[in-house]
Amino acid sequence: MSVNRLTVLLIEDNPGDARLIKEMLLEAGTKEFEIESADYLGSGIARLTRGDIAVVLLDLGLPDSQGLDTLAKVCRPFADVPVVVLTGRDDEEIALEAVRRGAQDYLDKGSVDEKLLVRSLRYAMDRKHMESALRRARDELEKRVEERTVDLLMANRNLEQEIVERNRATEALRESEERFRAIFESAPDIIFLKDVSLRYTHVNPAMETLFATNASEIIMKNADDLFDAEAASYMADVEGRVLKGESIEEVCTTRIKGVPLTFHEIRVPMRDSSGEIVGICGMARDVTDRSRREISDPSPAGDYSSPVMRETLKKAGFAARKNSVVLLLGESGSGKDYLARYIHEHSGHASGPFFSINCAAVAPELAESELFGHERGAFTGATSRKRGLLELAEGGTLLLNEIGELSLRLQAKLLTFLDTRQITRVGGEKAVSVNARLIAATNRDLEQEVANQRFRKDLFYRLNVISITVPPLRERSEDIPKISTDILSKLAKELQLGYVPTINQSAMASLLGYGWPGNVRELRNLLERALILSDGKHFEVESFIAERNTKQWSHTVTLKTGSGLRDVLDEVTKSLCLEAMRRCDGNKKSAASLLGIARDSLYRYLKELGIDSDSTDGKAGSKHNA
Repeated sequence: MSVNRLTVLLIEDNPGDARLIKEMLLEAGTKEFEIESADYLGSGIARLTRGDIAVVLLDLGLPDSQGLDTLAKVCRPFADVPVVVLTGRDDEEIALEAVRRGAQDYLDKGSVDEKLLVRSLRYAMDRKHMESALRRARDELEKRVEERTVDLLMANRNLEQEIVERNRATEALRESEERFRAIFESAPDIIFLKDVSLRYTHVNPAMETLFATNASEIIMKNADDLFDAEAASYMADVEGRVLKGESIEEVCTTRIKGVPLTFHEIRVPMRDSSGEIVGICGMARDVTDRSRREISDPSPAGDYSSPVMRETLKKAGFAARKNSVVLLLGESGSGKDYLARYIHEHSGHASGPFFSINCAAVAPELAESELFGHERGAFTGATSRKRGLLELAEGGTLLLNEIGELSLRLQAKLLTFLDTRQITRVGGEKAVSVNARLIAATNRDLEQEVANQRFRKDLFYRLNVISITVPPLRERSEDIPKISTDILSKLAKELQLGYVPTINQSAMASLLGYGWPGNVRELRNLLERALILSDGKHFEVESFIAERNTKQWSHTVTLKTGSGLRDVLDEVTKSLCLEAMRRCDGNKKSAASLLGIARDSLYRYLKELGIDSDSTDGKAGSKHNA
């Protein structure tokens, strides 16, 4: 078919009539139509099947079909194509019946001229279009009628009830719009709408506040106008997938006016009544504060009584002012993650996010994706691009807790980041520059791990620029009252008590006398358990301390044949003293409390039993075999 011309299909078996019709169209001088012909109904239907036919001129008397059946064979399968019937002078009654049965017009072949032919063709198409529009309107009306409520149908479509229902629907729609507008205007979360060209069409006041500008300065702009090139490119990739029908939820970090902020974002496609995607609806919640928030144990950024902790904080303050990697060492539960947060909050990265990952808690096969992110399709299940924690920590700090658990392969990739400040996502090819400070923490002896070939020597040297050892709780028992008070304040909020419990002197003495092998984490566990199981504002912890002192207390005493009672008592006493000293890493005050005896009594037992107290520091050694 020629460009911008409508194809007329002439189905006529008489060559003379066919030639006459074609000549009339040419003589009409219009370039609106071009004509194709068929001399059998079968060949005409074959041409109709291929499509692009604007109107059919149909002779009812054909070699392979006669009369009104010919019309039916065209109209039924091709209901959207207008038909003009060609008749002889004596066939007017048949022609009128043909119009009643679906033809749009008829022409007398004996009296037709070029103007009448063109006018009839145009009339047929206009009438068919009108019929189609009316049919669609009727179908839509019937569909809407079917969707009326059961009550309305039972009322036999009573006009008064319909008006009532319509008014109710109008009022409900108005209220819904008002509620939506109220939510849109007052929501603390950012809400925005975009069209298919990814330009903002609506933004709420929260987004105006974020960018410190009016909505008019944002409307009809795209991400390139508001964000840096990398962030805009990433958004375009995500929103392009949303326009293809995906709904995407993710957490990402973006710089707004130079400040890195972390958002929990949701984007869904908007569709019109026909199901066509016409834009994007997005919501974003600023979770920067949540990513930086304190976890429910005390931060070390307070006043501490113990000299060892004050010295530790002094070192941490020094480390915070530098931009080097920091390695935190110490027992499990001693507060390495809290000290890392302290360093972050007192550093030049304090305005950025703080993220933490426990390398021991992440499956090895997922650790690389968690740290470095992955591209879409990088592995089974990677249905979208994901930014790793290093990227999310842009402008802030990432704590790698239990770094000794990382595989050697990931240690090598981490070393590359420390050397180049660039990462490559899993399945990606492009290197991404990242400005994030790294703090590593471990309860392992990394030098021994290096000797055992379980940790890379070059990475150890790269991490061990500034190392700080967090003292265990038993070495700073003076801090227990403050730490306990902080923990109880936080627990009171979490448990919605309405008051802050206090610890009496007897209970505090028990806390001070215990060795705390689990450090601050164990202290919190004990206080939370005691608080839940005790009644009143003053609660008892002595029984819980006693339970911990005796729980899993196991030791073996080997006695020689013929040993007397005194020998048995000496061996048992010696075994208990050694076990207590071992549990308390040689701290005699804590060991005495663990045994429930005075410190002087412990000294006396050690001396009487010939145990070298200087050799029991964390090793439970003695001059005799127990």
